[in-house]
Amino acid sequence: MEAVEKTEFDVYLDAPREKIDDTFDILKWWKRHSDTYNALAEMARDIIALPVSTVSSESAFSTSSRVLDEFHSRLDPKQWRP
Repeated sequence: MEAVEKTEFDVYLDAPREKIDDTFDILKWWKRHSDTYNALAEMARDIIALPVSTVSSESAFSTSSRVLDEFHSRLDPKQWRP
């Protein structure tokens, strides 16, 4: 029977869990472990680097203050006028 090589993700999942407290820094953790988990560290860097939206969810999903005119409220392409 052939030995199955563990993937980087399998190694990551099998690793002991870190103690997380107020001093834990996820960016430093990924930097320290980037040699071991190269692809995962790159993905983590991409995901963690995404800017956080400052728009509250209530504002983002509320339609009470948005006013649509007759051209912006049409979905039927037959009714659309340039």
